Amino acid sequence: MTTMRRIDLKAVLERTLSRLSGDLVTRPTGKAVRGGVVEQMADFEQETVVAIDFGTVRILDISCADEIVGKLLIEHGTATYFVLHGVSVAHCDSIEQVLERHQLAVVARTRDGGVQVLGPLADAARKAFRVISDSGSTDPEQLASKLAWPVDTTQRALNELTSRRLVQMSADGCVDVMV
Repeated sequence: MTTMRRIDLKAVLERTLSRLSGDLVTRPTGKAVRGGVVEQMADFEQETVVAIDFGTVRILDISCADEIVGKLLIEHGTATYFVLHGVSVAHCDSIEQVLERHQLAVVARTRDGGVQVLGPLADAARKAFRVISDSGSTDPEQLASKLAWPVDTTQRALNELTSRRLVQMSADGCVDVMV
């Protein structure tokens, strides 16, 4: 069973740089925070979803977003499921620019509770993601029915979502968003 472990970025910032503010600005700050996140992840089990919590972060500039989100996904995104929690509209703007540049995508839960994919993603995969996140765990045939798509079209969208670790496929063939 997959578990979710939360990492509060403000707490990592306080621990790594002894800063009490919730501002993540400058590349050196982002690099130090990423190092703290990776250090904390070392204690996690293999099947863990890592929820990076931006809820207490006030400012996130592009260089910090690149160091924290971009490089985490590049270095660990093929083996770990990441979800960003508590992101604001301003955070999304910085993160989206980084993800576009690196052609990466990640699941985000916004401060208002919405769930979305940040970063580039094919339209069909984005639509399939929305249906899965709205309706919960489903199998490919049910998803195809909900989307009114052929099963092969649905499967291609699911393949993109699973290969980019935006959804998780269970042993019984159901797919779900880990938020």
